[in-house]
Parts: sequence; C-alpha cells; structure tokens
Amino acid sequence: QHSSCRIERFLQQCNTSPGAYDSDNVNMNVVFPTTPAQYYHLLRRQQVRNFRKPLIVVGPKGLLRLSEAVSSLEEMSPGTHFKPVLSDPNVLSTGAVTDGILCSGKHYYALDRHRREKGIKNCVIIRIESLCPFPAGGLREEISKFPSVQSWTWSQEEPENMGAWSYLYPRFVRQTGT
Repeated sequence: QHSSCRIERFLQQCNTSPGAYDSDNVNMNVVFPTTPAQYYHLLRRQQVRNFRKPLIVVGPKGLLRLSEAVSSLEEMSPGTHFKPVLSDPNVLSTGAVTDGILCSGKHYYALDRHRREKGIKNCVIIRIESLCPFPAGGLREEISKFPSVQSWTWSQEEPENMGAWSYLYPRFVRQTGT
C-alpha cells in the first residue's frame, strides 16, 4: 500500500492476542521492510510457501528512492532470509549504548540521519520489520545485546493514535518486558 496507508487498520484486522505469542497461524502478515533485500525475501517467501496468506507490505514511495536504503548482493544470496528484526549496523560497541529506540519502516533513516548529524554515539536503533506476526523472540534477543540500556522508546512518524503503536505497546509489555 503506497498511498496514505493506515497501518493501524490492517493491524486491527489481525487475529492475534497481545498476551499470546504469535506463530505462522496468524490470518495475515503485516510487514514494513526497510531494505531491498528484506523486500526481496518477503516476495520470495510469499511465492515459495505451500500456502497463501495475505501479505500487507507497507512501503512508502520515498523509501524506494532513498539513497540510504540499499542492500548488497550477499544479502540476497542463497542461505539468506527475511529478518523480522534488524539490528543497528552503526553500533559497534554495545557497552557504550545507554539509549534504545525501537521503530519500523523508513522512520529509521530519519532517526539515523539525526543521530549522525548530532554526533550521538550512545543510542541504538532497532527496526521491527514484521509487525504481524510480532517477533517477540527476535526482539528479546536483540534487546538482550544491550544490557546497559535503561529504557527503550518507540518512535514513529504518525501521531500516537495512528500507526503501529496501539497494536505494539501491549506486545512490548507482555511479551518482551520492555
């Protein structure tokens, strides 16, 4: 969906429970890929599966033209796959990180640009690429790499009553303890 996507409307239609862990048994997949490799793997997975399920890909046109949104051929080579959670490629030392931001979609690139312009070194930005099914295990694993972070913040472009926040908040609290 490229035009005025109301991602919260798609998420409200998912048959998931905030207290239960999602599996592949959800009625649809809602994803927000941020790299060409992620997009490639989603489309490939959709065709290779032996069953059909709606795949909602939230992808603004601006992300298609964004020069920072690139992938190498190695990221699309055999043995690679879609990653529901993407770690921050710009954080080299996990011990120096004190602030954590969780986000999805092209908003990552705005946050990363701001971090570079201000010279902020103590902040990690983790991207949640799969919103439904919610990747609780992958997110817990990624968060555990940064034990010095006191609190995690969700950041999105949309107002609080729009976007993925109302869907994700109870899942963050109940499934990841953040």
